[in-house]
Amino acid sequence: MVAAVDWSGKVLKEVKRENNNLILNRDFVLRKVNATDHKTQMINDVVFEWLEKSEILIQEVENLRIEERSPLWNDFKELLEKITALNAKCEFEPFSTPIPSLEHFSSGNIVCFNSREKTSDQLLVALKDDSCSMIGLYGRQGSGKTTLVKAMGEKVKYLKIFQEVLFARASQNNIRRMQDEIADLLNLKFDKNSDAGRARRISSTIDSMNCPILVIFDDVRVKFDLEDVGIPYNSNRCKVLLTTCSQQDCDLMHTQKDIQLGPLSTEESWTLFQKHSGIHDEKYSASFDLLNVAREVAIECEGLPGTIKDVGSSLRSKPIEEWKTTLDSLKHSMAKWQIFLSFRGEDTRYTFTGSLYQALSQGRFKTFMDDGGGLDIGDQISPSLLNAIEASRLSIIVLSENYANSTWCLDELVKILECKKLKNQVVWPIFYKVEPSDIRHMRKSYGKDMSRHENTFGINSERVQKWKSALSEVCNLSGKHYTTGYVIYF
Repeated sequence: MVAAVDWSGKVLKEVKRENNNLILNRDFVLRKVNATDHKTQMINDVVFEWLEKSEILIQEVENLRIEERSPLWNDFKELLEKITALNAKCEFEPFSTPIPSLEHFSSGNIVCFNSREKTSDQLLVALKDDSCSMIGLYGRQGSGKTTLVKAMGEKVKYLKIFQEVLFARASQNNIRRMQDEIADLLNLKFDKNSDAGRARRISSTIDSMNCPILVIFDDVRVKFDLEDVGIPYNSNRCKVLLTTCSQQDCDLMHTQKDIQLGPLSTEESWTLFQKHSGIHDEKYSASFDLLNVAREVAIECEGLPGTIKDVGSSLRSKPIEEWKTTLDSLKHSMAKWQIFLSFRGEDTRYTFTGSLYQALSQGRFKTFMDDGGGLDIGDQISPSLLNAIEASRLSIIVLSENYANSTWCLDELVKILECKKLKNQVVWPIFYKVEPSDIRHMRKSYGKDMSRHENTFGINSERVQKWKSALSEVCNLSGKHYTTGYVIYF
């Protein structure tokens, strides 16, 4: 007959002591886990395995203690052996290993500057967030988005956040090509040729994999449905990361977290430019004039790694005359924006202007579209918007029903027309569901809004008079008139 163990007896002192030691060891390991810098160190799997086993054993001891029956001797003996063995393994060497830098995961010879480290850290947090299933990374063409997300894909596999990473180019919005690229990575053969049949095959394959998957869509320019490709949306195991040139494109794809990849700093740009141009070599360092020209060339690349790499590589070992020619060319060709869109957000952001911006971006036009929603009456236009207007070659003004309701829009209009006169910029007005004559003569919504501005700022206010003149002037410009719908073709 197997004897029962009396928990109040001396025989159990040993198991209680070992269990208390296990609790102390567990707490010590947990503190060490929490103290580890998870950005630079990856805790070894054996640590988490040990913690999991310790929790199970601690709970088993508690369960035996509160059982109505007295535990049997065999139960006690087996549990004591497990706890003693686990306590003997509470020290780990190594406890953690250094996480390689982002350069380690990149095949594109990425240089991970502070600005890139910050963005990659933001991406990593979002990719770990279980409540976020779709993430957008946006930035100018040439900012290094593709290189960064490919490196991040390798990094999250290394960190075991995702077991599989799939990559597809979305620039042409070609559903079949995206399906083909994903199928190649999954070693998948299609038994049906229709888009829908292929999508079902991809979706069922992903569902059957039973592991966390990251799908990267690069260079998204037009909205598309993930299900048309075969990607299960809002899946607990499947997360989507996409790259675009603007936050508006992220909005169209309904991303839950948007992260901007900005330009390199001046010094970061110079460091990268030196790497690709070889300007730091001794044969160049003696030429003060060349160094000055080189710094100017680096600045004109506007902090865009792709441009810096191409320009720097093309000038390696070239005479100073070619450097000066390139500098002059950059100064005339690197306009920050080709097109500035002036519009009333509440009227057309997600309809006409959103469609227009999408068409322009797809046509590779560098287009500025303010991410904000406008300001209240009395607020001044921001310096960044003024600079964007000045840096553009063409302004498109979408005059909608509530355009004059916004002092922000009216200030934009005044600035745009000033640049037309002083800098010969081109201005195209679009009259969207409004009549030019109603604007010119301040009728309907434009009359009501202007009366309200006169009450706020004064009927003789110089600012109000400028707005009136600008509205009258823009009605005399050649433009387009849309009375219904918002589809536009170029």
